[in-house]
Amino acid sequence: MEEDIIIVGSGASGIVVAKELAESGKGKDRDVVLLEAGPHAKTEDAVKYYDKILSEQGVEIARALCVGGTTLVTAGNGPRSLEHELKAIGIDLEQEFRELEGEIGIKPVPEDCYGGGTKKLVDASAELGYKAVPMPKVIDFDKCMSCRRKPCGDCVIGCPTDAKWTAASWIEEVTRQGVKVVPDTKVEKVLIENGSAVGVSANGKEFKSNLVILAAGAIETPKILLASGFTSDEVGKNLFIDTYVTVAGVMKGINFNEEGTMQALIADPSFKNFILSPHFARHSVEILNHKGYDASDKDVLGLMIKIKDEMSGVVHADGTIEKYMTDKDSVALLEGTIIATEILERAGAEPKSVCTTPLRGAHPGGTAAIGKIVNSNLETEIEGLFIADASVLPEAPGAPPMLTIMALAKRLGKRLGKE
Repeated sequence: MEEDIIIVGSGASGIVVAKELAESGKGKDRDVVLLEAGPHAKTEDAVKYYDKILSEQGVEIARALCVGGTTLVTAGNGPRSLEHELKAIGIDLEQEFRELEGEIGIKPVPEDCYGGGTKKLVDASAELGYKAVPMPKVIDFDKCMSCRRKPCGDCVIGCPTDAKWTAASWIEEVTRQGVKVVPDTKVEKVLIENGSAVGVSANGKEFKSNLVILAAGAIETPKILLASGFTSDEVGKNLFIDTYVTVAGVMKGINFNEEGTMQALIADPSFKNFILSPHFARHSVEILNHKGYDASDKDVLGLMIKIKDEMSGVVHADGTIEKYMTDKDSVALLEGTIIATEILERAGAEPKSVCTTPLRGAHPGGTAAIGKIVNSNLETEIEGLFIADASVLPEAPGAPPMLTIMALAKRLGKRLGKE
């Protein structure tokens, strides 16, 4: 096959680049193809495509392998992150943020949508002097089951009413505008000739093109780069994952598991390198029962502690991942856990029941960072090869990065659309 532009990955960044190119007319007068390793998936079946990767140290990193990527299994959070850090290195995303906030309908959760457990946690935070605000979401609250006072809590495993925006929401639109979407096509490497990208190899076949945009995510993108012959010592290094745990305790009949996920953001100025947010983790129920508590999903109240972890990880060519907790990471996690425990107890959770889930990560990034592997225009040393996913982020956001990743992709798509 011969194409003009190949985009690898159909998640938050890949779909934005595709949409910008389509709207510029590139989808009609030039061949644009979007290659996705996973299959098409129904939104309500998103959990079937949930993929857990374990680091060598046992830290779980989450993603989804399907059309629309990990956006199908996110909580739908859309705050701006790394806005000032990127501006300091010459990347001003204000216009892109504004455009996206309108296009995907980002709004703070209406406080009358808060469930009972979230209200208790927000009130307890305020009583202890910690500031909590509604989380910005890519959710149509008129469709949201939780806002209609009907049990749900399925934001992450598959929104049953399509109230949550996902990258899959735009697939039909970009296809209509001329972009070809090819699922079940796993890219192994970029084809490079005389210092220029000339296509990709996928499923044992060659797809020729004039431009290649990698948007496969911070785990797959460095693997592709290494398989393509990149020799930079920085490829695959500097991995962050926004490490998090959920601290939870027993509160009989609270039905917190049926509330919208992470409806509020507790990011008090006194917090250093971490945020808190109401979060139900089914693993906490298993831990509590192991401790001797007769608790069901409806009997647990929880808070997520997400830290701005140091870039201490590595993605190797064979796909193995190293991710260490540094001393700084451990201090941030401990401080967050102490405050989360304090809030849970103030909210009414049984003090002796409070437990903590194992380490997990939801936002891998940094493995092909701006200033190391790509320049400020997201282009690599290989002419015609760009990267537009979380791997380019220069530091951990310590907060949901989806909107920032999309804004960077939009900036790139605009520029390429003018060429």
